[in-house]
Amino acid sequence: MTEEEWHVDEWTGEWTIRVGKAYACAKCGSMVMVTKGGIGVMEPKCCKRDMKLVEQVDEIR
Repeated sequence: MTEEEWHVDEWTGEWTIRVGKAYACAKCGSMVMVTKGGIGVMEPKCCKRDMKLVEQVDEIR
């Protein structure tokens, strides 16, 4: 395995959708929160744009 290759644990960590993550729309301010986790890709959209992951509570309007 080369240094560029990922281990299965790294893939699982990156693809895990975690409960409690929040996303906000920069245009209208709508919020979405993950209430059921899983494995996959989450790309929420609002107002025809990608929603931004809210890293800290202070980032919410």
